[in-house]
Order: sequence, then structure tokens, then C-alpha cells
Amino acid sequence: MIDAIVRSSIFGFRNADKVINTNDKGRIFADIGQFTNALTNTAELDNKLGKGAQAAISAMASASKESSVLRVAGKGAQWAAKNVNPLLIGAAGYRVLVADDKGSALKKETLGMASMFFVEGLMKDFFKSNLFTNLKGKVKNKYVKAGISILEGILFVCGSIAGSRAGYKLGENLIQNNKKVTNNSLSLQAPATTAQTITDNKSVSAQDDYEQEFFIPGQGKQITA
Repeated sequence: MIDAIVRSSIFGFRNADKVINTNDKGRIFADIGQFTNALTNTAELDNKLGKGAQAAISAMASASKESSVLRVAGKGAQWAAKNVNPLLIGAAGYRVLVADDKGSALKKETLGMASMFFVEGLMKDFFKSNLFTNLKGKVKNKYVKAGISILEGILFVCGSIAGSRAGYKLGENLIQNNKKVTNNSLSLQAPATTAQTITDNKSVSAQDDYEQEFFIPGQGKQITA
């Protein structure tokens, strides 16, 4: 539970920073879902923090009964909380749409998101594995257990970020390599174009000489009757 709160909160603050300070506005809906998950999971804790979160949720629920706007907003937040990953994909699609080079952006976003979800899947499987569960189960101290859960959430976030960056980097490298191949192909074609230009220049030069020899009075051969 604590690990879910940690990762949802960190992701929420990171995405909020990007929404506020960059043009990546498409993350806002996923951000709402992440903060909603953090609040909901916090409300399940059996401590003062959990009771405070539950009181906040109850207050919002009571207020929504009196306001259709708040009721719709609450349902939207709950839906976003259950669909964070699709919303993140939607945010990636928005970044492609607003990019100048949409083809390159599509490649980078596809590889970035795929790599991120792949690494997250591996980490989820590890944290659910018998090895990790048994190791965690041997810890009896509740504070140490809480510390392990916090570390689990932090490691998940770090793995997700690392996977995303690796995918984006791979996409950038592929795009750069494609540009190099294209430039090399153009360079190989350049000599043929140059040769053709030289031939054309010779033809023009020969024509100029011909005209100078026969059609300019006082120069070259003279035409006599």
C-alpha cells in the first residue's frame, strides 16, 4: 500500500511540474488520475494520515451531492485513476500531434512508452515474485517494513524513468542513423550530378565557340561569297 502511495505521488508531482512548466499539457489527465490514486490509497492506511485522507474524500463526496459539477468531476477523477496508462499514451499522442517533425516524434514516443511499460512490467513481476515476497515477509519490524515499501515505490519510479529514457534515446539514435544514411546516399549521387553539369557546360562552351567563330564579325573564320 505504501509503495503505491509513494509511486503515485512521485509520478503525480513530476507530471504536474511538466504540465505547469512545459508545453506537455497532455499529461494533465493522467496527473489527475495519479493524485487520485495516491489519495485513495492513503485513505486505506490505518493511521492519522489515512484518517485525514478518508475525511477529505468523505467531505468531497458530501459536497458533490449538492453540486452536479463536483459530482461529474469526482467521477472523472475516479475514471482517470483507473486509466492512468491509457491517459499517458494519449499524452504521448498529443506530443506527436503538436511536434514539427511528426514522423520522428512518433518513433520516439512509441519506443519511449513501450520501453517504459516493459520495464514497469518486469518490476511489477519482481515485486510480486515469491523471492521478494518471502524476503519482505521475514521482516517483523513495522518501521523497517514501511521503509522497504517506500524504497519499493521509489525503485519503481526510477525503473520507469530509466526505461522511458532508454526508449527515447534509442528512438533518437535510429532517427540520426536514418538521416546519416540519407545524407550519404545524397553524397554518392552528387558526383554524377557534377559530371552531368560539366558535360552540359562543355556543350554550352562548344556552342559559344561555334557562335564566336562563325557569327561574330572579325573573329575566327570568315565566310566569303
